[in-house]
Amino acid sequence: MAQLKEKILQALKSRKQLEPTLNSLSKSQENLLKNYSNPVFNKKDKNKILKNYYDLQNLGKSLYRYGALLDNNYFADAKEEKEDIENVVLKGGLSYYHYVWHSENGENTCDECRELDGQVFEMGEEVPERPHPNCRCTVEIVEGKIEKEDDKPQDDKDKIPPRIPTPQPPKPQPAPQPEPQPKPQPQPKTPPQAQKWIMPCQGRISSGYGKRKPPVPGASAWHNGWDIEVPIGTPIKAVADGKVIATGAAKGYGYWVAIDHGIINGVQVTSEYGHISSWNVRYGQIIKQGDIIAKSGNAGYSSGPHLHITIREGHFQGTAVAPSKYIRTNF
Repeated sequence: MAQLKEKILQALKSRKQLEPTLNSLSKSQENLLKNYSNPVFNKKDKNKILKNYYDLQNLGKSLYRYGALLDNNYFADAKEEKEDIENVVLKGGLSYYHYVWHSENGENTCDECRELDGQVFEMGEEVPERPHPNCRCTVEIVEGKIEKEDDKPQDDKDKIPPRIPTPQPPKPQPAPQPEPQPKPQPQPKTPPQAQKWIMPCQGRISSGYGKRKPPVPGASAWHNGWDIEVPIGTPIKAVADGKVIATGAAKGYGYWVAIDHGIINGVQVTSEYGHISSWNVRYGQIIKQGDIIAKSGNAGYSSGPHLHITIREGHFQGTAVAPSKYIRTNF
């Protein structure tokens, strides 16, 4: 975890470190999901793992926003995003765990169990499953603390302070030169919406954007997108060019994928694809319009097989708008 913390801080200082750090976060999230399904963890600890997964997911989204704002010359917004990330990483807003393997040391204990006994795994690492069916080994989650930058040791407080050097006469200063006039900075470009968006799949729109009667308990009365009726396993296409900014599980959606389409007419636009059965893209992947990104399913709050699509304006998880503003319904 300390290495991940340093990677994030380096990414905020060097644009070149941003992509490798996003890849590290994505790998850590993947391992957290594997640990969440691993039977060596108890239910209480699995809740901690899932919370940590969402914490890292949000951190990855913030890092991606930071990079996108820099790329589009929104320097003031990028500075604000950077400060928010530093607050999360440096001030304890991100949980820190490590895992300790405990063997049962009984008649079913094998050599592999004995070798794993007491082994420590970092939070972002994948923990192995029990090595044989009768194994009762468990893994304990031990909570830790992320050190802050101002947490410096005080071991040298009793040392003799260094000698203050004898003041020297000031050197003659050259005559002041006129300050160069700053060059005008280029204004942020607002590219027009040149690309016509397409439907993610072909099917009947069974539930439109707006107020509705919740189809199943737990679903919202306000529908923030379209439901498109399609059989399970239908290929789902990207509606426009973009970059993958989220994959995995989300409340209500089951499994989902989210794509950032950049700045369109002055606002950042994203698309979200919910209730899918599987996806074949990864975090940070560049996507072209029409690429197959997932297959439809029936996960989450769903009354039947379909695809849910939401279009948002603003930062990621911004304001949902009617999909018809961007998507044409004919192929």
